[in-house]
Amino acid sequence: MNMTVEARNRAIGMWGLAICMLCIAAGWMFMRFGISWSVADLPESDNVVRLIPAYIISEVAVIPLGAKLADRWGVKRVLLVGPIFFILGSILSIVSINVEMLVVFRFLQGIGGGIILGLGFTAVGRYYGPDDRGKCHELMTAAFAIGSLFASAAGYFLTDTFNWRAGFILLAVLMLIGALMAWRLLPEDNGSSTPLDRVNLLLVTILFGLAAYYTQSVDVDYELLSIPSFAVIAAIFALLIITLWQSKRSENPTIPVGISSFEKKLIVLMFLFSMCGLGLIQYYFKLYLTYFNFDIYEASFNFVLLILGAAGPSLLGCRLVTKTGVKPWVTIGAIFVAIALVITHFFASESEFWFGFSLFMFGFGLGMIVTEIIISLQRVIPKKDMGQHTGNLMAVRMIGIIAGNAVVGSYINSVIRENYVPSVIDISTADKVLTEIAKHMSDNIAYMADSLNDGFMFVVLIMAVISVILAVVAYSLKKYDLENRSDE
Repeated sequence: MNMTVEARNRAIGMWGLAICMLCIAAGWMFMRFGISWSVADLPESDNVVRLIPAYIISEVAVIPLGAKLADRWGVKRVLLVGPIFFILGSILSIVSINVEMLVVFRFLQGIGGGIILGLGFTAVGRYYGPDDRGKCHELMTAAFAIGSLFASAAGYFLTDTFNWRAGFILLAVLMLIGALMAWRLLPEDNGSSTPLDRVNLLLVTILFGLAAYYTQSVDVDYELLSIPSFAVIAAIFALLIITLWQSKRSENPTIPVGISSFEKKLIVLMFLFSMCGLGLIQYYFKLYLTYFNFDIYEASFNFVLLILGAAGPSLLGCRLVTKTGVKPWVTIGAIFVAIALVITHFFASESEFWFGFSLFMFGFGLGMIVTEIIISLQRVIPKKDMGQHTGNLMAVRMIGIIAGNAVVGSYINSVIRENYVPSVIDISTADKVLTEIAKHMSDNIAYMADSLNDGFMFVVLIMAVISVILAVVAYSLKKYDLENRSDE
C-alpha cells in the first residue's frame, strides 16, 4: 500500500527518534568496560566510579518529566529540550580536565537522555492509533536494546583506537542527526492546557532519582544487607507514600492515581520482568568471562543471539497483541524465561553453544513480554494522558533493570569476594588490561567457577519464583480493561 507524504514523513521522523533512543541507551553502557583505563589521561580520582551512576541517576529521575512535558507542550517542543541537554553534556564531557568535571557533565547528559526516553515511547502513543503502534514500539525497543547490548564493545573499540572522547563525539553527532530528522519530519501535535503541578513533578523526580541512586550506590558505598542500605530503602518508601498522598490531591498529578487493576498488573509485570532480565544478563556476562576466553567483542557478539531470539515473537506480538490481549504473550514469555534459567544453570557452562542457546531462549521469552506490555497499557490510555502513564511505566522499567543489575551483581560479587585475593592490574594500555585480566582469571578460574555457581544457585531460585509470579499475574489478566477509557 502506498504511503501518503505525511505518513512517510512521520515514519522517517520516528526513525530519527529511534536513533536518539539508541544514543541514550549507549550513553550509560559505552564507558562500562575498563572505565579507569578509559580516562587514564585525566588526573587520578576515586570519583571515577561515579561516571556511570551520574548518567543513570539523572536519566531515570527525569523520565516522567519528559513524558509529562510531552502531554503538556506536545512532542515536538519537548524534542528540542532533550537532545540539547544530551549534546551539551557530551561536548562538555569532551573538554573535561578532571574526573569530577566529567561526572557533572555526565549527569547533564543523563538529563537529556531521560527526557528523550520518556518522550520516545510517549510519541508512539500520541502519533499512532492502537492498531498501528506495534511496529513503532518494536523500532524503539530494538534501538534501545542494540544501544544497551553493544555499547560496551563499541566504547572499548573507540577508546582503544582513538581516545575515550571519541565515544562522546560519536554520540553527539548521532543524537544531532536523529533529533533533526525527528524535529523536521514529525507532525505538530497539540499539548494540554492543564497547568503542571510543579510540586508533584518535583516529588516524582526526586523519588525516581533516589531509587536510581540506591541501585548505583549499593555494593559501592555500602553493602546490600547493611544499615545504610536499609535507611535508603526506608527513605524511598517514605517519599513514595508522600508522593502518592500529594498526587491524590493534585488536579494534574505526574503519577497516575485511580488506575484500574489491569494497569496495576501491567506495571507489576514490567517491574518484575525488567528486574529478572538485567539480573540474568549480569550473570550471563560474569559466566562468560569465567568459563570462556576473555574477548569483549566475542562476548558482545553473543548477545546477537539474545536479540535474534527476541525478534521473532516480538515482531509477531506487536502486531497481534491488540487482538489477542497481553495475557497469552506474557504467560508464555514468563515460562520461556524460567526455561532459560534452567538451561543456563545446568548447561551454559558446558560450551559456548549452550551459552548462546540459553541467551536465545531468554531472548525468546523477553520478546513476548516487554513491548506487548507497553502496547497493552497504551491501549487503555487516553491520548491526552499518554505521557503521564507511559512515562511512569518506562521509569518503573528502568528502575527494575538497574535494580536487577545491582542486586544480582551485588549478591554474586559478595559470594566471589569470600576468600578472594585481587590482583593489581596495570591499566596503562588496552593490551595490558586484556593480558593481565586473562592471566588473573586463569589463576583463579576454579575458585571463580565454584563461587559463581554457588551464588547463582540462590539467584536461580529467586528468579524462578519471580517468573512463576509473572506467569500467574499474566494469566489473571483480561483481554483489555476499557472501563471509562478512550483512545481519543
